[in-house]
Amino acid sequence: MVTGQEGHEVEREKIAILRILAEAQGAAGSKVIARRLKDEYGIDLSERAVRYHLGLLDDRGFTRKVSRRCGRDITAAGFEELENARVADKVGFVIEKIEKLAFQSSFDPDSLSGQIPVNISLFPEEKFSWALKAISVAFEAGLCVSPLVAIAVAGERLGGRLVPTGHVGLATVCSIVINSTLLKVGIPMDSRFGGLLQLRNQRPWRFTQIIDYTGSSLDPSEIFISSHMTTVGHAAQTGCGKVLANFREIPAMCWPLARQILEKLKQAGIGGVMTLGEAGRPVCEVPVSLNRAGMVLLGGLNPVAVAAEAGIATVNQAMSGLIDFSSLKNFWDVYK
Repeated sequence: MVTGQEGHEVEREKIAILRILAEAQGAAGSKVIARRLKDEYGIDLSERAVRYHLGLLDDRGFTRKVSRRCGRDITAAGFEELENARVADKVGFVIEKIEKLAFQSSFDPDSLSGQIPVNISLFPEEKFSWALKAISVAFEAGLCVSPLVAIAVAGERLGGRLVPTGHVGLATVCSIVINSTLLKVGIPMDSRFGGLLQLRNQRPWRFTQIIDYTGSSLDPSEIFISSHMTTVGHAAQTGCGKVLANFREIPAMCWPLARQILEKLKQAGIGGVMTLGEAGRPVCEVPVSLNRAGMVLLGGLNPVAVAAEAGIATVNQAMSGLIDFSSLKNFWDVYK
């Protein structure tokens, strides 16, 4: 008989396995899963125990065996199960995902190489051209982290996610690349919240809505887009509106080095920094402690928000995974 505590532990192990498969670039075997469970989740399971869990997941339709050699892949039902997982297991999941992607990213602005974090958006195939036209205004106005994107058609993988039949996938650069690049030169970054930033005369003014990362089981950008709370298209055309943005803090002593690194990123085609405040000074009406400096970053999903505002159905997964920098193309080379 399985007790309540044991049942919760089995559920935690199941969700962890599904997360690993969701992030994998294809199928994964029990050996790889067992190693990642221990390294990333602190769950120590033997390969035999992992195979047992995978058998149960197969029975529920959450995973499928690709081959004896390749291992398992996650199914559409498995992705849905991840979305519906116990809230207690997902509280704080957003901040954990930010920290994990920041650590895993290997992008080097000097060599223009490595893995870079991206958001994935899915559009109906028949409306993709319309969507590109809609989102072009955000790229033209600079309301994005980067003009670099990647596109995949049905059956192809994009940032670890399989593009389903009847859809086209679009990858946009995620602002976590800034966390990652600063982290690699020894600058720690505190990711405080995501929100809606009100622009006035093309300049950042104030946050009108915020969602703290540590208490959320959903990405704030996904929530604001699906709730139709953004006016990114209007902001792009008039300079006034509400856009997706994130608030970060760094130690004040790191401010000079941070400016140097941000300039390197800008030369590499990575921007998205709306404001870098001074030590102890409020930024966009958000108070900052004496020995900290505030930073406001544009959300990577701002262009996609314009498509949603235009009535185009989108499925968004912020911080979806990593993609090789060399596979990205300039949006304007795609939109012709």
